Amino acid sequence: MPDKLMPNNKHHAIVIGINNYPLIGLDPLKGPVNDANDFCAWLRDPAGGNLPPENIQRVLSSDFNPKDALPTPNQVETLFEKFIGDYYDGKKEGERLYIFTSGHGFGDPRDIGKTALYAANAKRMFPWHIAVTDYAEWLRSHAVFDEIVLIMDCCRTVNLPYEIREPQYVVGQGSIGADSVRYFYAFAARRGSAAKERKFEDGRISGIFTKALLDALKVASPDAQGQVTGQQLKNHLHNSIGRFAGNVTIKPPDIMLDSTQDIVFCKRKAAATIPVKVSLTAYTGAETLVLYDGSFREIRQVQATTSPLTLALEPGLYKIAVKNTGRQKIIEVPNNEQITV
Repeated sequence: MPDKLMPNNKHHAIVIGINNYPLIGLDPLKGPVNDANDFCAWLRDPAGGNLPPENIQRVLSSDFNPKDALPTPNQVETLFEKFIGDYYDGKKEGERLYIFTSGHGFGDPRDIGKTALYAANAKRMFPWHIAVTDYAEWLRSHAVFDEIVLIMDCCRTVNLPYEIREPQYVVGQGSIGADSVRYFYAFAARRGSAAKERKFEDGRISGIFTKALLDALKVASPDAQGQVTGQQLKNHLHNSIGRFAGNVTIKPPDIMLDSTQDIVFCKRKAAATIPVKVSLTAYTGAETLVLYDGSFREIRQVQATTSPLTLALEPGLYKIAVKNTGRQKIIEVPNNEQITV
């Protein structure tokens, strides 16, 4: 069981899952409520977020009659009001806030950093929505929490008439402590792209990103200090999400974090590596292997002093290429412990 670094009664969460959009003509979803429930289960798990139930606020479309087009923006935005009101009352909320949303969403046509979640009562001429990234940024810029973890499993497609409306909170000047607020913002889709869901082996439909994220939170390898940081989580997600996509074509998630003061999610022992034997065709004694992660970002280069040679790799998806030859191979570890490139 991981050792938690911070007392989690000082951690809070807002969880939103919306399946049904009966007025706008968007196809109903089947995964968001499952995603929200699964994330809540991780938040409550002593080996996960370990939050007390009273610190978790949530609103799900399954809480309402599916024909009633609920929740509305007001029913969701109420979850943020306490934290904003307490800030003006001079109260410090806690160490970390998780914001998790799943449903139909969109990106702002003018501001590439903004993403909103459609409310269940959205209509074509009245695209009611919750400006989730605005809320996260307000709480971060006013240092209401020491850390903000924002997770959005929704589309970020852009429709020119649909501009994200700033929430009706009082506009503040921010806080002198804002620069010290650590953050981890994770989006299932890059701007202009769609998020995907599918049926998994357990028979339930879930968001592919949420499924991969929860796996990463449980098994991502720690850094040299034994800490599972935001960067470690990002690396694991980019390397593993292809395994959760099945036959669905999916792009890597969009993850932003503070590189100078990273969030620490937990501590645990490093995962065991698996030896992968790589044989080189027409070996000349001077080849260089280039190793990429599942998002095809270069990890490192290895001088091949012999063939075959053995690489110690953690479980995940990789591409191995022989530099300047065009020879390459995509492998999954485990499953490909002996390969020829």
